[in-house]
Amino acid sequence: MTHTWVKLVGTAIITLSSLLVNYTACHTSNPADLYVQAWFTPQDPCIDLIVAKILSAKTSILVQAYVITSYDIAKALIQAHQNRVKVQLLIDKDAQTTKGSKVGLLLRHGIPIIIDKTVGYAHNKVMIIDDAYVITGSFNWTHGAQTRNAENLLIITGEKINRQFKNNWYLRAAAGQRLRIG
Repeated sequence: MTHTWVKLVGTAIITLSSLLVNYTACHTSNPADLYVQAWFTPQDPCIDLIVAKILSAKTSILVQAYVITSYDIAKALIQAHQNRVKVQLLIDKDAQTTKGSKVGLLLRHGIPIIIDKTVGYAHNKVMIIDDAYVITGSFNWTHGAQTRNAENLLIITGEKINRQFKNNWYLRAAAGQRLRIG
């Protein structure tokens, strides 16, 4: 009887905690401030949408990614950087050695790259563009995500949610390690 009671109380605590966390996560932004667009591969042109948002950037692009293998996305980030947009990447520790990685190309073009020092994988798929957009979803920054996989891409407009993603980016970057060419 005691074991069942402990199990019941534990389940109740976990359930209440989960509800509180989910309520807080879902209610931190003003819904009037948010606009969300959803796209899906392979039928929607997600890489083209990402490239267009990158090229529309005016001041900054913060990227969190396991790896970038898409040449089109890398080329757009380089172009934005050359147009004086502050581009910075936060990547997984294995991104440099992943087949097709564009990390070296981005480094050679002077884009700062930080290794996320998380214990597991840095598996985020996030781009924060100016104070305007957050691009996220299951979509990896790869050609295969567009052509071979069933993925989703969310483009979120809203200053408050943008700030939350930026705060997380800077928190992760502060604990990271800057990559150097060579």
